[in-house]
Amino acid sequence: MDPGSSCQARWNPARAALRSTCRKTLAVAVVLPLLLAVCAPASAQPVAIELVLAVDTSASVDDTEYALQMRGIASALESSEIIEAIGQHKNGVAIALLQWSGGPLGKVAVDWTVVSSEASVRALAASIAGAPRANTGNFTAISTAINRSMEMLETNAQIGEFRRIDISGDGRNNSGDHPSLARSVAVSKGITINGLAILDGDPGLAAYYRVNVTGGPGSFVISADDFEDFAKAMKRKLGRELSLQLSSVPAHGPGKRHAAR
Repeated sequence: MDPGSSCQARWNPARAALRSTCRKTLAVAVVLPLLLAVCAPASAQPVAIELVLAVDTSASVDDTEYALQMRGIASALESSEIIEAIGQHKNGVAIALLQWSGGPLGKVAVDWTVVSSEASVRALAASIAGAPRANTGNFTAISTAINRSMEMLETNAQIGEFRRIDISGDGRNNSGDHPSLARSVAVSKGITINGLAILDGDPGLAAYYRVNVTGGPGSFVISADDFEDFAKAMKRKLGRELSLQLSSVPAHGPGKRHAAR
């Protein structure tokens, strides 16, 4: 046998394996973009802001205080100032209500709703005012609330110029991961976290929120002296959050989900 032919025969399996690998790589390069196109949302609805209202329903919040929170959010939304602020945004604002406490007890009490007109805002306010209370846990898991809110923002049918999470509560994190860990992930995705700290049981809660919970471009904390003051504080927070001035604060680039679209 010719030595050259023998050498060629020995190398043929390797060459065949290389050709097979190349064909598989080419197939992946062709098919993967098609799969991504199929799996991606076909028609994400553009909005100015995606906003999760994450409300504390842990055991430290009694039923009267829970009702004050729901009515407070509804009252704030129905105010002329907030209706006007929402109406200034092209494509409207997407809002959802999450009730959270400890561990996996978080519940989407009002699903994503796009509001732009007075009628749509008032309809959303009515849904929030009448939202039943979710399961009450003995712990306060702010980190879990942030993670669940991020999941909601990543999987909804809207795509906003800005994505925001509002954490409102009357206590510090005492369950699960430290909230700063979840905050870091949210900020890396281009999400801003704002806070509403209810101070009646913890006068230092606003400072705790600033250090450990809130973050991202233009983030801030609003304080409520107690649950009776919640409605006024929520109105101040929404007014600042939905203002065109805050929406002009540059983000650190689009979140990963938005970049993928």
